[in-house]
Amino acid sequence: MSESRKVYANPKQIKFLKSRARRKTFNAGRGSGKTTTLGFKAGMIFDRFPRSKWGLIGLTYVQLDLVVLPGLKEALELMGQVEYSKANPFGTYVIGVRPPDHWPKPFKAPGKLGYQYCITHISGATLQLISQDRPETHRGLNLDGGLADESALIKTDFLNKVVKPTFRANRYKSFSSDPWHHGFFDFTSAPWTQEGMHIYHTEELWQKELELRKTFSAEQLKSTPPETLFVESTYVDNSEILPPDYADKLREELDPLEFEVEVLNRRIGKLPNCFYHAFGTSKHCYFESYGYQHDDKSGLTLYQSNDYHSDKPLDISLDFNADICWALVGQEINRELRVVNSKYTKPVLHDQDTNLVLQIAAWFTSTYENHAKKEVFVYGDPGGRSRSAATSNENKPFFDQFATALARKGWKVFRRELTAYPRHKDKYLLINLLLEESNPRAPRIRINQNTNKVLIIAIQSTPVRIGDTFEKDKTAERQLKNREFATDGTDALDYWLWAKCRQLLPGHRKQQNTLYVV
Repeated sequence: MSESRKVYANPKQIKFLKSRARRKTFNAGRGSGKTTTLGFKAGMIFDRFPRSKWGLIGLTYVQLDLVVLPGLKEALELMGQVEYSKANPFGTYVIGVRPPDHWPKPFKAPGKLGYQYCITHISGATLQLISQDRPETHRGLNLDGGLADESALIKTDFLNKVVKPTFRANRYKSFSSDPWHHGFFDFTSAPWTQEGMHIYHTEELWQKELELRKTFSAEQLKSTPPETLFVESTYVDNSEILPPDYADKLREELDPLEFEVEVLNRRIGKLPNCFYHAFGTSKHCYFESYGYQHDDKSGLTLYQSNDYHSDKPLDISLDFNADICWALVGQEINRELRVVNSKYTKPVLHDQDTNLVLQIAAWFTSTYENHAKKEVFVYGDPGGRSRSAATSNENKPFFDQFATALARKGWKVFRRELTAYPRHKDKYLLINLLLEESNPRAPRIRINQNTNKVLIIAIQSTPVRIGDTFEKDKTAERQLKNREFATDGTDALDYWLWAKCRQLLPGHRKQQNTLYVV
């Protein structure tokens, strides 16, 4: 029997870890000890399920390697367990390598190359890394259960059709009667999208079960383990071990809505009268994924982002306003129009001379400094072509300022801003036609969910005016305290899509764009 060790856990963590439920969700914001709880759970599984094999599920191997494993190792160290190596032969687990020959092996041992994706414990219990961006490599597994990190970001189809059907191993082993066997335990912050709301299905089942268990006798409660548990937690539950100014610092670093969602677990909804009614994050959004290649010299599996192509030109679409300026960076890849990044700038009270357009230009040239092919096609707001008192001290139009700033940094700029605003109804019909993906000639719209959170929220919360004008309701631009969540960012998206795809609208008359090369 392993030596007992006293470890600190807050009341919410204790509730989660001690529960006998086979299906548990730990819905927790930043600072609540989410990854630590996952690590504690893994350590308990190592002890309770010798020679078993469980899945550790995440979006990508990169996320599991860079974010989850460090927190898991830290939690295991708190439990008195450290990584084995030649320098530390008293370690109790190995990561990414074949375990020592004298250690017990799992009943369903990984193949010769499989250990590079495993955490193997001295008890023989093994966690196998499972990545959503490589679904073809996980079919046919036999697992005793799974732990998922940031499950709100993982597609339900991947969990239900690829991962959970593998929970079928060791039905007749000594630990098969443990209520955790074939369990699924997920750890996640609040979802940003409607598709991520699947995490609350556990809450619905748990609440129904609570009502049922109220009718149980004390003996029944003791002899019948619960099936589900849903625990919500924030940094407040973990305040005993956090710095006193933890929340204040996060408020300074994050946008207000980011703070409410990622720290306080606020739930976001979608408007029923949405301008982008055909939009859905499961279809139109993606997470930055990676290509993996084994390097024979180093023995490592190397990864490279395949989000966009550095050897091809970029597109950027701009929306200008005195209160906020927006930029969307995109690229056409095969038959996809990808929004790979976005940025907004707002005036700073103590710096009245700040030029929002030049701030956007500086962000773009800095972010894409290492882009191999320094060519960019500039789209956007027709109003940015005119001169006014709000443009600059030299009375230069916004697009002129932006193009000049990029050219000074070595970029070749092709200007393709619109010369006139499209009709609201035409724009509404075209964009939802693209989102519906019913036209085989039309490109597919795909938005990077990592880098465009605010844009996606704006897309889901932009209403359409009642009537037959199909005009966006821009009331939020006047009323919202946080202007970035109004419609401005979606306008930048509209300009780009209209310029690229307006010829697909039935009956559309060809309109000439202005083309400048700087």
